[in-house]
Amino acid sequence: MNIFVIPSWYPSADYPISGSFVKEQAAALCKAYPDINVGVSIWGQQDEKYLLWAKDHFKNIGKITSASHVPYKKQLLSNFTEYYCNTFTWSRSFLHGNSKAIIQANLRNLKAFEADYGPVDLLHGHLSPYAGNIIQKVSEATGIPFCLTEHNPPSPCPNVTTSGGQLKEKYSTHYQNAAATIAISLQSAMLMKQQGVKRIRLIPNHLDERLFKPFCSTAPLQPFTFLTIAQLSTLKGIAVLLKAIDIFAEHIPETKFLVNIAGDGDKVTYAAIAKELGIEDKVVWLGKITRQEALEQHQRNDVFILPSLIENLPVVLLEAIACGKPIIATKCGGPESIVTSQNGLLVEKNDPEGLAQAMLYMMNNYDKYDRHVIRQDFLDRFSSQAVLPQLVQLYQDSIHKHKAKK
Repeated sequence: MNIFVIPSWYPSADYPISGSFVKEQAAALCKAYPDINVGVSIWGQQDEKYLLWAKDHFKNIGKITSASHVPYKKQLLSNFTEYYCNTFTWSRSFLHGNSKAIIQANLRNLKAFEADYGPVDLLHGHLSPYAGNIIQKVSEATGIPFCLTEHNPPSPCPNVTTSGGQLKEKYSTHYQNAAATIAISLQSAMLMKQQGVKRIRLIPNHLDERLFKPFCSTAPLQPFTFLTIAQLSTLKGIAVLLKAIDIFAEHIPETKFLVNIAGDGDKVTYAAIAKELGIEDKVVWLGKITRQEALEQHQRNDVFILPSLIENLPVVLLEAIACGKPIIATKCGGPESIVTSQNGLLVEKNDPEGLAQAMLYMMNNYDKYDRHVIRQDFLDRFSSQAVLPQLVQLYQDSIHKHKAKK
């Protein structure tokens, strides 16, 4: 079986974390199923050398004059190869963001993959609508069926919906023509169904159980520590978390605790808020961290908090429960598909008081959360061994349906 993956986002030197789930899924699939070959198409979508920004005219000239467009490939496993045919990307408001050249780059990458492994059986697009437009054009040009994984729900995003809340025709076409659309959370599946998307399959993101696992120690740290890993932005609820820390500190004035916050973004603004609240001694800003550092932080800290205002299926929560750690998350979409009474607490979004109460409960009832139970729940629902067979079955079903139509 030959699968060709077209992702909107994919890890690069400039953005090493963005789209990492696509790469990890492909690698895990190839390791678990040696008879499946996977190629990933890369056209510079996460490489600053090929991203032309509207306000950077002088930098753009330098990029255009120095960029290389020579195709190449990187073989990561015997059955997993990345194909590069870099071209420029800019705002879709001008010439559709260079979409014609991008589609041609993907077709060249596909031909290179077929030269190595033989005909492609199925295209797999990640993160519609952007990848949806590309993969539809590639499918039309080649006659190869495709499936989509929707990591961002199609609703209520204003970019893809009408004023009445329905999907715009140019986006609904992707879903109508897809052999299947994968929703990674129940909430996302419900939203897509409301938008009229057909052939929805619920398959969550997976996480490598061999990498993220509990540390040997079970005793809470001294002082008690909470961890957050998120972009430092409004949508991730960082200001809400800081207000909750202030309220939490008032409940336990004599007890020491720390909140470690990892992530890139507007640290200056949030550090100023922490100082204004008088909690700067309670917060440690870890900055941007690698996946290995994320593992170490999950293992080191007692409780993980994600105070987001909107999420689909946040991988950081999967990382935490894979390490046997209890979690606190907001009712903002995807976390509702992860959090259970055995592994954590759900609170309303944008509710610092509720978040503070959850933190207090966790500190006072930490011994009620069994790391082995939390870990087993992760293995049952989100591990490679639980998720990958579902993905392979979807591939087989999609290919079989396409062949049956001929």
